[in-house]
Amino acid sequence: MDIEEFSCFTDLSVSIGSHRCFRFRKAGYKAIDDICDYYHTLEERPVVSQVEPGYLAKQMPDHPPLEGEKIEDITKDFQRLILPGMTHWQHPSFFAYYPQIASFESILGDLYAGALSNPGFNWACSPASTELEAIVMDWSAKLLGLDERFHTASGIGGGVLQTTASDAALLAAVVSRTRYTKLHPGVPMEKLVIYGTTQTHSLGAKAALILGVHFRALEVTMEDTFSLRGETFSKALKEDREKGLHPYLMIATVGTTSSGAVDNIQEIGNILEENPSIWLHVDAAWAGIGFALPEYRDIGHLDSINKYAHSFCTNFHKWGLTSFDCSAFWVKDRRLLTDALDVTPEFLRTRHGDTGMVIDYRNWHLSLGRKFRSMKLWFVLRGFGVSGFQSHLRKVEYSPRTWQCK
Repeated sequence: MDIEEFSCFTDLSVSIGSHRCFRFRKAGYKAIDDICDYYHTLEERPVVSQVEPGYLAKQMPDHPPLEGEKIEDITKDFQRLILPGMTHWQHPSFFAYYPQIASFESILGDLYAGALSNPGFNWACSPASTELEAIVMDWSAKLLGLDERFHTASGIGGGVLQTTASDAALLAAVVSRTRYTKLHPGVPMEKLVIYGTTQTHSLGAKAALILGVHFRALEVTMEDTFSLRGETFSKALKEDREKGLHPYLMIATVGTTSSGAVDNIQEIGNILEENPSIWLHVDAAWAGIGFALPEYRDIGHLDSINKYAHSFCTNFHKWGLTSFDCSAFWVKDRRLLTDALDVTPEFLRTRHGDTGMVIDYRNWHLSLGRKFRSMKLWFVLRGFGVSGFQSHLRKVEYSPRTWQCK
């Protein structure tokens, strides 16, 4: 490769208008063409990859190239080596797991965010990445009908973008554990219990495994459409407390992965009113996006979620036209996040952060650095608008009772 000609890949101080970025522009145009061609021919491709395990290592060297290669050669190998090994989640005949629908608006937003390459762990890193996230999370909360207590603008609650619903559940487990142990000091970690059901995603059991606490899967039945009922929850509480255990988190689900079940949030909430130290996290990873349609809010117990839930999660990277990853997580009390997660060495202190004038999202999730995910969600919400987003959902509506394809 001619380093001088293609130096825009190594000298990022060069302006985008420089002649040295000519080949970058050319490669970028070609990449967009390749993406469009991929989607245009997607229906002709097999849904599931036809390769055998280890296929890629057989076709690649076992060491990186000594000298840089031409971008044209790399993109040819993307077509030749990578695409044949992909299972196409965007394929119209892909029906496994959950919907995974990435829009062109989302892809463009990701492209712009990648160009900025900002770690976004506090406001000072880049004010726009922090403030845009707060705005789009409030837009999304309004789109889904979440209570104002979940809104960042409330000054009390707020939303933050995570990688996946599994990370959101782990975050809820960490924050609720801190809250519970402050309310009940001296309780050993090995006595703590997280509740889910036999239909709950493995995220509940994995969170318990990571934290060294118990996970109990409460039995649900077909007669109740695999929904957790208050009587079952109440009985489990009594049993575990008699054993000296301390249930501290209930993970309820709206739209389980295996059966589309919706737990009875109202009955669960009634029990929690008598047990206020137990946190209710609602995992609506794929089905929660359906709350954008008002006609589906009753079946998903949205009113009860707004009344009883401490936290709520849904994934825009499933039904929500946004490329992976983009998991939305809201809490009603943001102070519980920062109480559990705030670690501020001197090098992370800022004038605005010290005064509490701004949000530092590093204290709203488990890691420090974070992607600029709000950019692609902003592109999606603006590109489709509420009416366009709802129209997309109504093309293929799903409820726990029936598929309706229009």
